[in-house]
Amino acid sequence: MSKFLKHILCGAMSVGLLASCTQKSNTFVIEGFVDEAITDSAYNVFIGDTNFRVNPEKPFEVVVVKDKKFHFETQIDYPTYIYLQAIFPGDIPCQAYVNFILVPGETAKVTVHNGYFDLDGGTFYKSWRKFDEFYSESTARIKEMSRQLQGQQPLDEELYKEYVATRDSLLDKLMDYTKQHSKEEGAIIYASQCGFTSVSNLFDTIAAPEIRSGVFGRYIQQRLESEAAMLELEKTMAEREKATAVGTMFTDFAAEYNGKTTKLSDYVGKGQYVLVDFWASWCGPCRAEIPNLIKVYDKYKGKKFNVLGVTVSDRPEDSEEAISELGINYPQMLNTDDSCANLYGIMGIPHIILFGPDGTILERDLRGEAIDAAVRKHMGL
Repeated sequence: MSKFLKHILCGAMSVGLLASCTQKSNTFVIEGFVDEAITDSAYNVFIGDTNFRVNPEKPFEVVVVKDKKFHFETQIDYPTYIYLQAIFPGDIPCQAYVNFILVPGETAKVTVHNGYFDLDGGTFYKSWRKFDEFYSESTARIKEMSRQLQGQQPLDEELYKEYVATRDSLLDKLMDYTKQHSKEEGAIIYASQCGFTSVSNLFDTIAAPEIRSGVFGRYIQQRLESEAAMLELEKTMAEREKATAVGTMFTDFAAEYNGKTTKLSDYVGKGQYVLVDFWASWCGPCRAEIPNLIKVYDKYKGKKFNVLGVTVSDRPEDSEEAISELGINYPQMLNTDDSCANLYGIMGIPHIILFGPDGTILERDLRGEAIDAAVRKHMGL
């Protein structure tokens, strides 16, 4: 599956953003307006680092909502990411957030509605907004078909043919729009986040030269470097996935928590069929698969079958809270970092693997009803 299709399938919602009047200085301003139906009391403001990463536990600033308005400003020399996260009354943070680009000298007028954000204003943000509206309208049908096709048994062949044709047409449509707006910073930067073409192709062959040499020059260079690093990572992970493909023997790893070291080999290769779920408490799709795993565990647990959860880059206390909330009753390896998932070339969770009694990998990336079907098939039930 292409990165672009993954982006469409995984996108939770489309958000619009807004900004207005250009400033003469490098002061960036947000003028926030909150809908009457909203009860947000404040907003966490996160600003990305040079690699576009945000620490979700350390906001740059917290701005208070007063009379349905909030104001934020900062000095910036180069465009970078900004994330806004609502805080409900009682200091309860909202799990959703909106992200966009800070542009030096701009004022963003962010209007918060019930379920989405809106943006309008200066040249950059007007162009950004137009692309956002075009993208949302253009991808609506393929998102709906993706939802309908997900988990279909048997597959609706006619709908799948329409999906493929729509996908191919959509890629051409988005490329044509981008080329028509190649001189607009807002359109090009928005396109760079959609994933329908590579960052290098976008900035090297489509965008007007003046965009790369302008205020976004440093931003673009960082994006190019990040893409090169990601391609190298994907190559490494593909090699590791091949080394741990179906039919190969398991690769062991260990985790230490509360003074005790636990190994994968404490469970796998001990004469049982073992489902191993790589998951995290912060991962919504992971939590959605937990009921399926509990059901399979309750149905087949015993001398010949077991289930093991392996938390990935998750704080042990958060894992334990989720285990209690979700009623997880099978063993867990806590306090593991992402190195354990990396050994298996896993770049997205949940990732569920079925191991045979001797430790051979029998199935990978199981989901939904396929989990039970795989267990029954290999156990001869």
